[in-house]
Amino acid sequence: MMHGAGRDRGLDMEHPDTGYKTTVEDEHWRNEEFQWARVLAQGHAARGMVLLYLQKACTAFHEFEPAFRAGALHLGQLDFFRSRLANRLRQLVTTMANNGLDSLDGAAELAAILRAVESAKTMEDLSHLTERLHTVGHTLLDALDHA
Repeated sequence: MMHGAGRDRGLDMEHPDTGYKTTVEDEHWRNEEFQWARVLAQGHAARGMVLLYLQKACTAFHEFEPAFRAGALHLGQLDFFRSRLANRLRQLVTTMANNGLDSLDGAAELAAILRAVESAKTMEDLSHLTERLHTVGHTLLDALDHA
């Protein structure tokens, strides 16, 4: 049976603590989305902004890496992409520091990834940082969820 915008209501899954509903079927992604909802439901603006900036940084890397692998990016644009990715991370790291969240698990690794982006010599170097950021993102998300 179809409801609303063509979604099957049977796919709606609600988080018991937040009342947030998702249609994500994959267990890993659903659990991560529920974790985001818990962090946001805590009502702590700084942690919410860190989550937002973390997701913006992850998105930038997760869009850059497959585009690079597919050969869709001009290899002479290293400075442009290094700057764009570093700016996303710098915004996250600075927001954490400004709000006393720079001691959370994952914060030191984020700063190390920022330094690696700033010193990357090739587009390949930048692409290799995607999974490293993804992993530290989970660490930081766990820290935000339990802070």
